[in-house]
Amino acid sequence: MQNLVDIPATLQATTELTQRTPAKQGNSSGIAVVDSAAQLEQLNGPKMAMLLGYREGSTKGGGTFIYQPEGAGLRIGEWLLQPGQTVTPYHFGALESGLDDDSGEALQRFFDFCAAPSARDYQIHGSGSFGTSIPLIAANMGYVYGFDMSIQGLAPMDDVLTIKTCRGSIWVGKLNIKVSHDQWLSKRVGVNGVRIEDSRGAKLCNFHVSRGSGWGVYFGAGNNNMCTVGDVSATDMGATGKTSRSHIVRSMSFSDKDKNTIHQYTDIMLSPESVIPSDAHLIRFAFWVSAIGEVYKIREVDRETNAIRVYPRVPDAEKAVGDNHLVFGGAVCCYSGGHTAKAKLGHVSAMRSGIGLWLTGQSSANVEGYTGQFCGVDMVLGSNPENSFGGSFIGSVYFEASEFADLIHANQTRSFSNGTIFGSSAGLDTRGWRSLSPKGSDWTPGNTEKQYLPISFMDGGYLWGQGSGDELSRDSGRYTVTASSRSGVTTAIQPTRHTTELHLRTSDDAEKFVGILPITVHLYGRQGLNRSYHRSMPVTCEEGYTINGEPGPLHVPNYDAPITLHALLERGKNWIVTFTEHQTL
Repeated sequence: MQNLVDIPATLQATTELTQRTPAKQGNSSGIAVVDSAAQLEQLNGPKMAMLLGYREGSTKGGGTFIYQPEGAGLRIGEWLLQPGQTVTPYHFGALESGLDDDSGEALQRFFDFCAAPSARDYQIHGSGSFGTSIPLIAANMGYVYGFDMSIQGLAPMDDVLTIKTCRGSIWVGKLNIKVSHDQWLSKRVGVNGVRIEDSRGAKLCNFHVSRGSGWGVYFGAGNNNMCTVGDVSATDMGATGKTSRSHIVRSMSFSDKDKNTIHQYTDIMLSPESVIPSDAHLIRFAFWVSAIGEVYKIREVDRETNAIRVYPRVPDAEKAVGDNHLVFGGAVCCYSGGHTAKAKLGHVSAMRSGIGLWLTGQSSANVEGYTGQFCGVDMVLGSNPENSFGGSFIGSVYFEASEFADLIHANQTRSFSNGTIFGSSAGLDTRGWRSLSPKGSDWTPGNTEKQYLPISFMDGGYLWGQGSGDELSRDSGRYTVTASSRSGVTTAIQPTRHTTELHLRTSDDAEKFVGILPITVHLYGRQGLNRSYHRSMPVTCEEGYTINGEPGPLHVPNYDAPITLHALLERGKNWIVTFTEHQTL
């Protein structure tokens, strides 16, 4: 039964405010009070109604409705929610019973309404906890929205929420998405949390995603340039290689192809019972792990023959028939196919997830910060070895207890690859850093040559470098140069002390970043003037190394003109040292 209440147009003084006051003729408005949307649809006569709740017995999804048979806006039958009020998923029939009950269709109606022009007449507040058995699509939403919503996936699906063509929209608040019920990887039926497509310039809210076999947040196709995503936290996403969170395949045979350095690969035939994750997992942004823990990027998948193609080539010593881990999924994948130039991510935190953060593209996103704990691989930079990666700025980084690598640099080309800078950092250990450099069939673990890692970070108030090790005193000077100068700038020294020594040394840390480079040293006279110097100078090296095939030191005699000395470290721990004498013109 409907309740009719007469409310006076003007408040009247009375000592019985709780009593109904008869309205004056021509000066009252009849407002119906109804308990549910079903009653509102059946209401006839009044022009205004107060809906207590969308469902009888509820106070959610209600508001003031006016009788208006036609027009845009949030409608229940011929009734229109009066503009200016707050709209929530409950207005579309979402259940209040929580994450385990299916409100998928109601949530989809809510997102559809958010895209309508009339949505600007209301305050949109996506709040509540709901389950869904259907993938949700938030498309063409171009306005300002507030969120404090939790969504539980109730059925197998590739993406719980797709944000599509929401260019320029502003999302404030937080979305919490559980992709599946189960924490264990083997029981997760859902793949990804949030997919972002063609949402150039959108400013999206914070996301927390958990319990999926794929990615928490990832960029798909379309123009996502200058898209901003808030903080992203991911827990139990993807395969890490740790107990209860591992995906194992059995490798049966190996076939190599080596066209040139970066165009090399190994095809691995898997056993019939081995399961290759679906394309929804972005399986080409994943890793096969050898028996000794070396990581190889998956380039291609052949589902007909149940085979994968990996880069770089797998050396002979690692081609063992047996079980291998796959590492896939994780917190955030900034897929370059989505065009994420000048995009921005908030702080990304990943726990017990496959890959914490993967950045790609010639102009990739910048990141406020990253914290990784107990992941398979914490961070990957670049997509494929032959592709450009323009680099990124990551405000802070922290890696803890990754299973296979703290950081992997995938791209191996220097064109349009300007390098990455970390801001504040804690506990960086470059022994957990890998560069996917080409490998020969005879490659052995521990080889640090030619690892391309164009990354720098703060150390002692300066951008990191391996340090010179110069030792200068009043009577002597020792100038140290390494086989891998990060800057590539030549060194100029003045042998003016009583004894001046040039010391050649190596640096495993630096070689891992830039490989071995030639050393160039200019020897000048007193106070840097371009004239002769008058004292011979010994050139020394570390123990176990030789200079021109002989134990050091090598003595450079004094000359009447400046000279340039050249040094190059050979593989056999021998320094080749030559010099050029300069004559004054």
